[in-house]
Amino acid sequence: MNVQNPFSLTAAAKFAVLFAVVLLAVKIVQDHFPPSGLYAVAAVAGLTDVDAITLSMSEFSKSGEARVAVVAIVIAALSNTIVKCGMAFVLAGSAFGRPLLVATITTLLAGLGAAYLL
Repeated sequence: MNVQNPFSLTAAAKFAVLFAVVLLAVKIVQDHFPPSGLYAVAAVAGLTDVDAITLSMSEFSKSGEARVAVVAIVIAALSNTIVKCGMAFVLAGSAFGRPLLVATITTLLAGLGAAYLL
């Protein structure tokens, strides 16, 4: 596995581009498909990174729809957790993946339960 400096200019530029794309997607969806569209954007954005959608939703919550923002962040975190579990399962094998899968399912149920109660 190739480890790179997380403070590099390249990493910062990649995050800036991702953040701009997420902000644009949130704005378009906010105008045309709220709130279910925001949930879809959150799920897709969470596949790669949770930071960009979290920052976008914190701005969105200023519009008075904090519940939608919180649920979107939960969805992004859950989709990110699923991706990371899958990566660990593939890279580390089933001996490590099975217990992690149980923990991931528990996390998913807790997150969905919390989102439902909001």
